[in-house]
Amino acid sequence: MKSPRIHLVEDDATLRGVLARELDSLGFVVTAFAAADAALVAARGAAPDAWLVDLRLPGKNGLELLRELLAFDPQTQVVMLTGHGAVPEAVEAMRLGAHDFLTKPARLDVLEQVLRRAAEKRSLALENRRLRRVLDGQGALPELIGTSTPMHELRRVIERVSTSDFSLIVQGESGTGKEVVARTVHAKSARGAAPFVVVSCGAIPATLFESELFGHERGAFTGAEQRRMGLFEAADGGTLFLDEVAELPRTVQPALLRALQFGDVRPVGAESVRRVDVRVIAATHRDLRELVRVGEFREDLYYRIAALEVTVPPLRARRDDLRALALHYLARAGHATAIDEDAFDALARHDWPGNVRELENTLERFCLLAEGGRIDARTVEQHLQRSLEPSGPLPTLDLHVLERLAVIEALTAFKGDKREAARALGVSLKTLYNQIDRHGLRPKPAGDGASA
Repeated sequence: MKSPRIHLVEDDATLRGVLARELDSLGFVVTAFAAADAALVAARGAAPDAWLVDLRLPGKNGLELLRELLAFDPQTQVVMLTGHGAVPEAVEAMRLGAHDFLTKPARLDVLEQVLRRAAEKRSLALENRRLRRVLDGQGALPELIGTSTPMHELRRVIERVSTSDFSLIVQGESGTGKEVVARTVHAKSARGAAPFVVVSCGAIPATLFESELFGHERGAFTGAEQRRMGLFEAADGGTLFLDEVAELPRTVQPALLRALQFGDVRPVGAESVRRVDVRVIAATHRDLRELVRVGEFREDLYYRIAALEVTVPPLRARRDDLRALALHYLARAGHATAIDEDAFDALARHDWPGNVRELENTLERFCLLAEGGRIDARTVEQHLQRSLEPSGPLPTLDLHVLERLAVIEALTAFKGDKREAARALGVSLKTLYNQIDRHGLRPKPAGDGASA
């Protein structure tokens, strides 16, 4: 278990040495400073778990140091050391945001308890900050743009599945807006006021997945300094969205299945389970039935998460929505760029393999490249990136070879940018890395694409 890190600021060399030695013997990692200025320089680097600051310092005093530390990071935990007769100043320190104050000479056991509580408070504050980032973007109801027949059908299905509490799988090609559909279902459901927590299954290393989903106890593994709440608990009462669920590690699938079946989770290192009330919505662009057939995805888990299904139509199946989508994205981005009628016709001739995500990115590019602040057909024809479809007959019907060629073509087209290549191929970034390893591909230096 990692020891709490303490920054000690004390101008008395003798007392500074004694405190550093005693705290070190108690398991703290201490960095000592004689003045506030040196401590402030260190504060810009790796933050400690708590500060122990003398109120009376030469030059910049302890109150001034406290103000600057809290201005730099409001989650900083500072314990003030005061002499007799300095209680009013200590009270002022508490008003400014100090964690606590102790009068010299402080008993060692009391000092240890106060510093450990301060370190734990900072850890919990940082964990709450992390969870708030997870829950960001829940305010406004996401928009489903379009009046085409496929969109009318999609809205009809969403209304029906929103009244249920069963698990749901949202299927569709990459870039079609599966997360928008999931957020809409959540917002329209009885859980709409509760958390909507997103898990990017393709972005979390397999070794950390259980800790992310179910949390962990303090000391469960190296580096687990404090108890950490998992995303299942963070979503309690609401919805957990498993994006790209096909990338879920096989080793984690049994624990996820139990959580869905019985509504309980076991944090890593915990002796007991915790009850949670969570609706799971999963999304994927891959064929989960085929993954079940080849043994990459558990059949019982598939039936558990696919109790209900929603399919999001690709953009090429709803070309009537192109105009509304284009105008929506331009307005949302705050662009004053106008778009001509012939430009809409040119956009409609494109197949949009990257779907609405590709359309949004393309319009951003057009706004930068359009001459005179207008997007016309010439702008579209000149700057619209072509899809990665073969221009002639396939060189082989061997799927392994075709996949390798597709990966090389995508990496070449996007100059080695793996994130853009993955989007064009309709796979997650993790899957693309797996394909690169599987086919023995190594990227050339920047700008040269890829080679075998």
